[in-house]
Amino acid sequence: LLQIAKSAKSILRLGLDVGGGTGSFAAAMKVRNVTVVTTTMNVVAPYSEAVALRGLVPLHVPLQQRLPLFDGVVDIGVDLEKVYKPLIGKLGYKKVKWATGNKTDAGGVKNGELYLTALLQKPVSR
Repeated sequence: LLQIAKSAKSILRLGLDVGGGTGSFAAAMKVRNVTVVTTTMNVVAPYSEAVALRGLVPLHVPLQQRLPLFDGVVDIGVDLEKVYKPLIGKLGYKKVKWATGNKTDAGGVKNGELYLTALLQKPVSR
């Protein structure tokens, strides 16, 4: 991510890691001066506490809590290029790079779920 940002003449400062577990990605980015807010669910382990003990920013998201999005609005699949790319463009963000991959657990494969990693450049304020 840092090399991609550098090639785009951009600086990474803030990220969001949804389902970040114990915050390993956030910890790796912290040593590079990037703040990553990590969402966690304390299902089988106290992930929020583990993230906080590492000096990171945990955002506890229990099963009954949802991100402020309606069902179906972030189902990317085939809509990625048709819907989300123009939407991101209208908001002024520059798409530096994004990649998708199939979610390989049983539920993901069955439902055609994908992972999306996106690196976007914030619009320059004037």
